[in-house]
Amino acid sequence: MAGRINRLKRSRSERKIRPLRLGGYLIITDTEATEVNYFLGLKESIPPMLKGDLQIKVFKNKDLDNIINFASSERNKDSRFRSVWVVFDRDEVKNFDNLVSQIEKEKMNPGWSNPCFEIWLSAYFGEMKSVNSPEQCCTEFERLMKKNTNRTEYIKSDSDIYNLLVNNGSESRAIELAKERYFSRSSTYSKPSAMTSCTTVFMLVEEIMQKIQN
Repeated sequence: MAGRINRLKRSRSERKIRPLRLGGYLIITDTEATEVNYFLGLKESIPPMLKGDLQIKVFKNKDLDNIINFASSERNKDSRFRSVWVVFDRDEVKNFDNLVSQIEKEKMNPGWSNPCFEIWLSAYFGEMKSVNSPEQCCTEFERLMKKNTNRTEYIKSDSDIYNLLVNNGSESRAIELAKERYFSRSSTYSKPSAMTSCTTVFMLVEEIMQKIQN
């Protein structure tokens, strides 16, 4: 009987650490709403037949001063989740460039947006207007959202934001537009803080969508 119990325990343990053929992603952000809801929507878009091979964990509201340590701790908990993305905005972050460098030094991916995440959301509607402040960025996104959907107001805590974007905009066009902007800006500026109206989030979304499609 004891041998049978031990075999059952081993069997359960083996099932828990099943390899993720398409990879495991940790997405950690310092925000409470918009980014979190967007990535949870992206997670839910993974087809059921792939959810055993492609998994995403999203963590919200993490202090930027300790976000790298938190990300490292979570990565060490499960060796399958090796792709780590720290998502944050330029906004008023004074050590922005240094934070990007520290994340890269730890072999993680900085998913930054300058000035804010809404510059990436705007790309779904085919535009990334030059803006310098988060306020301008959000106002511009709200204008595009009203123009392209039946929504009359942009609510940052909208839990359906991902579906709203993919159903009324174009994800593939957003990726291409953001990619063009990123390489254009990086050819002129060496520091992310100077690359306004730009984001690296497209890299994460593109990688996940390619795995889903292929």
